[in-house]
Amino acid sequence: MTTTWTSIRIAQVVGLGGAAWLSGNIASLSLITIPTLLNSHTQSQSQTPNKNTSPSPLTPQTLAHQWRQTYALGKSQNPPISLAIASSFAYLALKSRTAAASPKNLAILYSLAAVLTVSIAPFTALVMSRTNEELIEMSEGRGFSDGNGNGKENVERNGKEVRGLLERWGKLNGVRSVLPLLGGVVGVVAVLA
Repeated sequence: MTTTWTSIRIAQVVGLGGAAWLSGNIASLSLITIPTLLNSHTQSQSQTPNKNTSPSPLTPQTLAHQWRQTYALGKSQNPPISLAIASSFAYLALKSRTAAASPKNLAILYSLAAVLTVSIAPFTALVMSRTNEELIEMSEGRGFSDGNGNGKENVERNGKEVRGLLERWGKLNGVRSVLPLLGGVVGVVAVLA
């Protein structure tokens, strides 16, 4: 009995703490990383070129490439973490079904917490994929409009396009960050039930 109680407590800590951490990790991209990228681009565009002291302006392709590196890190890290957290909630759902003194809805609450936490992957695939694909193309130098203007006008237009995509991505990612947070909140409700 003590082993089961200990494993339940460990699963609760992993589930609740992990869901909160994952939400913050994802939200930090929208709250810190994207604004930093956009600010760096704005500052680099407004500087007067000086070959002795100023770095060259941040191109739209470089801006998209910086986003892509950040995205690749999140893509390799967050889905496996969400699976580990969801597994903790799933374990709790299973244990609550077999415990005689558990409230009836406890298994449903833990199952919902698991689904909400792991739903970052389907959300990315269904809602964010178009924006991701456009930014990836731009990071590779494809997908930019050539336009009829001169080189500077094209760079400005392409810069606005990348910035718009990054702003949209930041908003969608902000919504995505709420999913594991909701999973954690539902998990807290289950723990307190």
